[in-house]
Amino acid sequence: MNPNLSLFPGRTSVDQEVWDARKRSCAHRLLNGAGQAMLVAYREEPALNLTAVAHGIAADGSLVVATAEPVLVEALANRDVCAMDVRVSIEKESPDPTVEIVASAVHFLGTARWLSLEETTEAVAAGVLPDDVAAIASAPRGCLAVVSMERVLLHDAAGVTPVSWEEVCRQHHEAEAEAVDGGDLFADSFGELVGLDVLSSFGCDAVNELFGAVTLGIVPGALLARQPVRIGCEHVQTAVLCVDIDRAGLTLMRVSREEAVTAFVPFAASIVRGDELAREIGRLMELGS
Repeated sequence: MNPNLSLFPGRTSVDQEVWDARKRSCAHRLLNGAGQAMLVAYREEPALNLTAVAHGIAADGSLVVATAEPVLVEALANRDVCAMDVRVSIEKESPDPTVEIVASAVHFLGTARWLSLEETTEAVAAGVLPDDVAAIASAPRGCLAVVSMERVLLHDAAGVTPVSWEEVCRQHHEAEAEAVDGGDLFADSFGELVGLDVLSSFGCDAVNELFGAVTLGIVPGALLARQPVRIGCEHVQTAVLCVDIDRAGLTLMRVSREEAVTAFVPFAASIVRGDELAREIGRLMELGS
């Protein structure tokens, strides 16, 4: 193994309970509407590639998708059975608008059952669908499906992690309970933006110091990935970017002219509200200074 590509502190520096909470939270956020979904009905002839897809978790805990792509409308019009074997990919980028970094993704195989017009109209009227899904499902030629699967594969800087649908449902129920008690900050992408705003308020130097403190073991955390990069411009300075902000912690990436190193910095406890997020980021910054 190349010693220059070693990772320390590693994953064992963070409790397994934190990793479990992180994978559940990340997978739930992606399946509950974060990121961009793509659906491929791979057994159809020819295969249907649907890229303009809204997705989320309905009130009954099922995964729903909606699209108005003409190719699907045509395919459904010529068949009696409306179930399709599908491959689903959902990718989410960093909340930082100044960079284009895919922070995480989920991939899975499942079955999409496309609802009839009557069922779709009833679901929209009942208010059980996520807003984006309902908007497309109720549009002209809008199609709505319930997607079932046993597990998903979460891809991020920590590697590839299987997450069962049961774990996602458990996280969803917890998030709903938190919302009843005053709001789940990470029910949508707003939580990431709040966290990014708080993090940015400390300035670039403070974020750099926090990353350095993690690598030295001063602040608890783990290095997830180290990749060599080649940047030809000699004026490029080392920068620490925010890749993701989650209930469980921060994912940061330090990019220099030679390499990109990604680290996870866990919070002391799972974050629900904005005031908790601000206090926890402030605590980490103080530890890292």
